[in-house]
Amino acid sequence: MVKSKIKYIVSLLLVFLLLMTNPVIAASGSADKQVAENIKKAVAYLAAVQNSDGGFPSEKGRKSSMGITAWVIMALRAAGEDVKSNKWMKGGRNPLDYLNTGSNLLEATNDYARTLLALTASKCGAEFNGIDLAEKIISFQRDNGQFAQPDLGELELVNSHMWAIIALASAGREIPNKDKAREWLLSQQNEDGGFGWALGGESDPDDTGVAITTLVLLGENPQDSTAIQKALKYLKKCQEADGGFVWTGQRSNAATDAWVIQGLVAVGEDPFSVGWQANGKNPVAHLLSLQNSDGSFSWMKDVVSSPVLMTAYAIMALAQRPFPVNIDFLQNSEGAQKYPFTDLDKHYWAYNPIMELIQAKVLGGYPDGTFRPENPVTRAEFTKFMVYGLGLAALESNSARHFKDVPMEHWAHTVISIAYDQGFVKGKTPETFDPEGKITGAELAAMLVRALPLDEQILIKAGPYWYSGSVDMALEKGLLYPSFDHKNYVTRAQCAYSIAKLRSLTKNQ
Repeated sequence: MVKSKIKYIVSLLLVFLLLMTNPVIAASGSADKQVAENIKKAVAYLAAVQNSDGGFPSEKGRKSSMGITAWVIMALRAAGEDVKSNKWMKGGRNPLDYLNTGSNLLEATNDYARTLLALTASKCGAEFNGIDLAEKIISFQRDNGQFAQPDLGELELVNSHMWAIIALASAGREIPNKDKAREWLLSQQNEDGGFGWALGGESDPDDTGVAITTLVLLGENPQDSTAIQKALKYLKKCQEADGGFVWTGQRSNAATDAWVIQGLVAVGEDPFSVGWQANGKNPVAHLLSLQNSDGSFSWMKDVVSSPVLMTAYAIMALAQRPFPVNIDFLQNSEGAQKYPFTDLDKHYWAYNPIMELIQAKVLGGYPDGTFRPENPVTRAEFTKFMVYGLGLAALESNSARHFKDVPMEHWAHTVISIAYDQGFVKGKTPETFDPEGKITGAELAAMLVRALPLDEQILIKAGPYWYSGSVDMALEKGLLYPSFDHKNYVTRAQCAYSIAKLRSLTKNQ
C-alpha cells in the first residue's frame, strides 16, 4: 500500500511539473476570426499525431496515453468536433475505442473523473465497460463532503475533490451533500486567495482556476462570493508582464494560461478585457504566442514538452469552454438557468434575446456584475451591436476618419467605419457622427432597415417624416421592440431585442 501511495504521489508530481513580445488581441470580431483559425490549426495538428490505435501520444511517434487521449477528446468537443466520426477513425478505431481498452487502469479518483469527462464530452453517458463512473465517484465522498479515496492517500488532495465535482456536473448528476462539498473546498483556500493542489500546499494559478470553476458549479455566485473575488485577485498577481500566467518558480506557460482562462470565463470574466492585461497584453495573446507553425503549442517559450497535451489545453481555453466542456456556464449543474447578472433574471421581458447576444459575444455586462438593461445606448454603441450582431467585425476599414468627432484612436472608429461602408449608418452632418449621442427609436429603425437586402429597401415608402418609411418597414418585418416610440431614447434591452430579431431575419434570408 505504501508503494502504491508513493507511485501515485510521484505520478501527480510529474503531471504538475509538466504544467509548470506579443500583439495585443482585443475582444473583437477580427480577434474571434483569428482565434478560430488558431483552433483550426491546432485541431489539424491533433489529427496528424493520432496513432493507429485511435489514441493520442504525448508527442508524435510515441505510444498512446489514456490520460492524454481523454484530454484530447474534451478539446475536440470544445472545438466542435465529433470524435465518433470517420475523421477521427484511425486503424478502424476512434479515440473512444482506445479509451475502452484501459478500463483496468482506473484507480485514482482523478482517473475516474477524467474518463467520465471524456465520455460526457463525447455524449456517451457515464457508463464505462459496465461501470457507472458517476456512481463510482459518488461512492468516494466522505461524511465531511470531500471526495477522496483514503487508501490511495487522497485525503491530502484538493484537486481530486475538485475534479470529482466537475466530472459529476458533466454527467448532470446532483452533487451529494453539496453544501458540505462547497464548505470543504472553501476551507482549503489560502490566505493569499489562491488554492493549491494539496492540503496546506502553496497556492498556484492552475488549481485556483479550477477551484473557481468548481465553486461556480457548487452554486457560488461570482459577483457576491468573497472567495471567488479573492481568488481572482490572487490570479491577477500571478500575471506576468507578457500577459501570461506563471506557475510558482517557472515562466508563464500554456497550461497555466489555459486553466486560468477557463476559470475566468466560468465566472464571467473577459480574458480580453483591460482588467486582464499586463503592459497591454492579455492572456489569450500570450497563449497564442506559444503556438508553433504545425499548430501545436509549446509549454513555455522555446520549451516543447508534451505538445499534444498542451495543445488540448490550449484549444479548450481558446474556445472559451470551461470544464466540463459539455455544459453551458449560463446554466448550473442541475440545468436550471443561472443568472449571470445581478440586475437581470429570467422573468425580464428581454431576457432571452439578451442571453442570445451575450452567448454570441455581441453584448457584455459591466465589471460590477450588472447588465443595466434600462440604460440608454449611444450611437457608437448601437453601431457596434449592429456590426457584431451581423458578424461583420472581422472587416477592416477606416472610412470614419472623415468624421472629425471619430478620430482613429476612438474606441468605435473601426465599427463605425464598417457600418458606414455597409450603408447602415450616416453622419449627423457630413463632418460629424455624434458617437456619444443617445440613439432614438427613429434612428434605430433606420439602421435596422438599412441592413436588409437592397431589393427590400427599395420597397420603403416615403412618409411625412424622414424616418416614416423605415419605421413602417421595420414594423412590418417584426424588428421593433414592444412599446416602440420613434422619439424616445432606446435602452440596452430594447436594442438587444431588435438586434436579435434582425439576426434571425437575415439568417433566414
